[in-house]
Amino acid sequence: MQFHHPEVLYALFLLIIPVIVHLFQLRKFRREDFTNVKFLKRITQQTRKSSKLKKWLVLATRLFLLASIIFAFSQPFFPDETIESGVIETVIYLDNSYSMQANGQQGRLFDRSIQELLENLPEDQKFALFTNTEEFLNVTRQDLQELEYASTQLDYKTILLKAESFFSRDSTTQKKLLLISDFQKSSSMPEDLKVKNTKIYARPLKPERFENIRLDSAFISREAAGDQILNIEISASQDFTNNTTVSLYNGDKLIGKTGVDFSENKKQQLEFPISEEEILSGNIQIEDTGLAFDNSLFFSLNKTEPINIISINNADDAFIKRIFTTPEFNYTSFLNTEINYNAISAAKVIILNEISEISNSLLNTLQQKKLENTVFIFIPSVEETGSNYRLFVRELGVTGFQNTQEQEKRITGISFQHPIFQGVFENEIANFEYPKTQISYKISGSGPSILSFQDMDPFLIGIGGNYFFSAALNAKNSNFIRSPLVVPTFYKMGISALQPTPLYYTLGETNSIEVPVSIGSDEILHLTSETANLIPQQQRFSNKVEMITDEFPQKPGNFWILQNKDTVMGISYNVNRKESELIYQDIDNIKNVEILKGIPEFISSGGYKKDVDTLWKWFVTFALLFLIVETLLLKYFK
Repeated sequence: MQFHHPEVLYALFLLIIPVIVHLFQLRKFRREDFTNVKFLKRITQQTRKSSKLKKWLVLATRLFLLASIIFAFSQPFFPDETIESGVIETVIYLDNSYSMQANGQQGRLFDRSIQELLENLPEDQKFALFTNTEEFLNVTRQDLQELEYASTQLDYKTILLKAESFFSRDSTTQKKLLLISDFQKSSSMPEDLKVKNTKIYARPLKPERFENIRLDSAFISREAAGDQILNIEISASQDFTNNTTVSLYNGDKLIGKTGVDFSENKKQQLEFPISEEEILSGNIQIEDTGLAFDNSLFFSLNKTEPINIISINNADDAFIKRIFTTPEFNYTSFLNTEINYNAISAAKVIILNEISEISNSLLNTLQQKKLENTVFIFIPSVEETGSNYRLFVRELGVTGFQNTQEQEKRITGISFQHPIFQGVFENEIANFEYPKTQISYKISGSGPSILSFQDMDPFLIGIGGNYFFSAALNAKNSNFIRSPLVVPTFYKMGISALQPTPLYYTLGETNSIEVPVSIGSDEILHLTSETANLIPQQQRFSNKVEMITDEFPQKPGNFWILQNKDTVMGISYNVNRKESELIYQDIDNIKNVEILKGIPEFISSGGYKKDVDTLWKWFVTFALLFLIVETLLLKYFK
């Protein structure tokens, strides 16, 4: 027998006290004289004998009573004889993904798992524990109570590799790995789990009910009469037939509310017209008793800034000015001999209008702008192009600007499926007044033709977000600028530089965020919310900052990017909606895994010190029994 608290046994020395009291507790007898002395002497002897026996019995019961209480407080137990104590290594993986918010029979799966661990893990054993985001070499009760949900979900290959790193290389120890998870099908477990010299246990958890509604996604679909349309995709589990309420908030302000019916279709799409130019703290909410995390979808709608367009001209740009007007565009033009290089640094679109050659300084500037994903529009000159010109377009993926064709050619081919013309034509037209050119270049590249000549040679091609005309557009060489095609073509090329910030980003992924702001060399941008202030990885460019977020933030919500104390823009983060799929893997057929019904079953496996028959309870029972015996002796023993 061993004891959890052997120091309590020192109290057994105190049992000498009642013995001493018993030995020195003497009672004096007074004699009375009677006529029949013989009878009185016999009665006195009998009384003294019974009294002495009673005292010894009471003393014994009291000693056993006190000893039982002392043994109960020392918590005796018999150690497990199947393996020597102290040579077992235990690693526990606890899934803390958001799918563990589902409700089981005794509460949320994650919370119940923590409670089972707190109730059953032996205090005298060392346990390593890791989740999807945290690691503990020797987990404590405090560590368990502070665990939170995480947006990251480890795959099982990573889980096994991590678990193996916790175990020692000592081959004489017994190693045990416990996996506690809901084992969603989206992160499928392999058919055979193996960790060298390790026994693997699995505690699968399942929700009590599978009814759930989730907010899948949100996006801006179109603009109509100045209003933007926010589209919301929402879905319900197959068992759900009730209606639910969908509310749209900007901070604490309710800006829209509607209901959705899933009786016929489990996937619905809702539309909310948005009149606000920006919504920095957007939140879509539904009323649902299933998973909690997918009842909210955070989003940020930032105000669209005008697109800066720079045109470097060696020809008339009047038709370009009429297309790129305010408030959508900030258009600036320069002659090729009077270029303001400071203005170029802020340009999102650069038009080279009939320039035959590019100077070395301009070439260097354009090459730098290429790294910033600037949109280039090339309108060639009828004159022979120079070497720097051909070098730069070749870097962008186009060749052939040295091959001049001096013949009239009609522009007859329109790629209606190209993004440039999507939404421009109601129907594909076949007959119209075809524009034409007199002198053109036979260019080629890996991109598709947007507009083409009658002989299928390209008139306009797009490669890597840049656009290349094969002929000059001045009135002498072409009548294209008088064609109905010129406005939608240039307008769509211009707004292609507009890359609005997504409504939200996904937690746990590497997200690249383009912040349209210029900062000094010693300045940094902060990512803040009501509860956090972060400094993400960031790279400074001439007119923007590229911000990278991956491990942080860890919780969904609305955030703001601050330059000093000024709010530059809002961004939002949400949990991956795959966590909402209540589809679970059947792991009964997984090899090398023992399926458990509870944590106590794992602790009762060989190797852990455990109480046999809960001995301390037996000693409490003995104490009560001796107390009853003492009471009976004092009351009925004469």
